[in-house]
Amino acid sequence: MPKPDARPTDRGDLLRTTATIAVVAILAAAPVAFLASYGHLTAAVLVAVIAMQSWIPVGITATTRLIRQRRRLAAAHAREEELERRVAAGAACEELLRRELAAAQCDPLTGLPNRALADRAMAAATGVAAPLTIAFADADGLHTVNANGGHAAGDQYLKAIAARLTHAAASVSAGAQVARTGGDEFMVLVPGADATALRDAIRIAFVGPATVAGRRMQLRISVGIAVSSGGNARKTLAQADAAMFTAKRVGNQTLIYDADRDGVPELDGTRPQVRRRDVKPHRDTAARATDGTAPTTRLVCSLDEAATIANALWLAYDRWAAVLHTEPSDPAASTAPAETIDVTPTAEGLDRTAAFAETEMAKYAGLAQRLSALIDTVSEQS
Repeated sequence: MPKPDARPTDRGDLLRTTATIAVVAILAAAPVAFLASYGHLTAAVLVAVIAMQSWIPVGITATTRLIRQRRRLAAAHAREEELERRVAAGAACEELLRRELAAAQCDPLTGLPNRALADRAMAAATGVAAPLTIAFADADGLHTVNANGGHAAGDQYLKAIAARLTHAAASVSAGAQVARTGGDEFMVLVPGADATALRDAIRIAFVGPATVAGRRMQLRISVGIAVSSGGNARKTLAQADAAMFTAKRVGNQTLIYDADRDGVPELDGTRPQVRRRDVKPHRDTAARATDGTAPTTRLVCSLDEAATIANALWLAYDRWAAVLHTEPSDPAASTAPAETIDVTPTAEGLDRTAAFAETEMAKYAGLAQRLSALIDTVSEQS
C-alpha cells in the first residue's frame, strides 16, 4: 500500500506553527506597547515580565515545532526528488529495453522482422485456426554477387530482394508480413488462403533488373508457396520449403506446393527425400526388379521416361543381335588392293564377339523386360 504524501500535512503544520508564533508575539507585545504609550512604564514592565513568563514557553515550543516542520519538509522534498530521479531512470531503462527488444526481433540489414516474429505469427495463426498462405524464398546467385562485387554488394542484393518481396506481399494483403529467416532465406506470411495471388504478385515484382553496387542485374529467387487452411502452420512451412527446393532444382521458379511433385514433409518438418509417388505400393515391384547379383539403386522417372529407357535397351539389344549375325570374310574373295590392310573380322574374332554379344543381349533384354513389366503394372494401378 503506497504511503500518503507528507507534503500537504507538513505545510499545514508549518503554517499553523507560524500563526501560533505570530499570535504569541501580538498578545505579548500589544499590552506592553499600550501601557508604554500612555506613560505607565512601570505597569508596562510588569506586564512584559508577566507576558514573558506566560508566553515564552509557548513561543519556544512553537519555534521548536517550526524548526522540526521545516526539517521534515526539506526531507520530504529530498525524497520526492529522489523518487523523481528513480522514475526517470526507470523510464530510460524501459525505453532502452524496448529498443533492444525491437532490435533483437528485427534483421539489422533489411529491417525486416526475423525468424522469432515469423514463428510467433505462425503460432498465433495455428492457435486460432486461421488460414495462412506461406511463401518460403531463397535468394539465388548470392555467392556469385559476393564473389564479383564483395559482401557489400551481396548485402545490397539481399536488400533489393527484401524490398521486392515486401512490395509483392503488400499488393496481396495489407496484413502481410515479410521476414528474413536466414542468410539468404525469406518468409512471406499472408492472412487468408490465396496461393495463386501471392505467386503472381511475386513473379510480377521480380520482373526487370535492379541496381546493385552500381550494376544492373536481375534479381533471382526460388520460391515455394503453401496454404494452411486453419491447420498447423509449421507443417505448411515445411510444404513451402519442399516446393522451394523443387523450384531451386528447376531454377529460379515460384511454385505452389504439389505433394506428388515435391513430396510430403515428415512430421518434424524435415524436407522429403523422395516424391510421394515413389513410396506407393508399386515401389516393392521396383525393388524386386533385380536378379540379386548387384546392389540396386532406385531411379525416379515418369512412365514416359521409363518407356524411353526400355526402347533404348531394345535398340541396344538389336545392335548386338546384328553383331551376332555378322558373317566372316573370305580372304580369297577379297578384292582389296594388296597394299591395304583387311580389317574384316575373322571367324575366330567373330566367335569371341558373338559370345560377348550374347551376354550383352541377355543383359539389355532382361532390363527391358523388367522395365516393360513394371510399366504395365503401374499403368494398370493408375
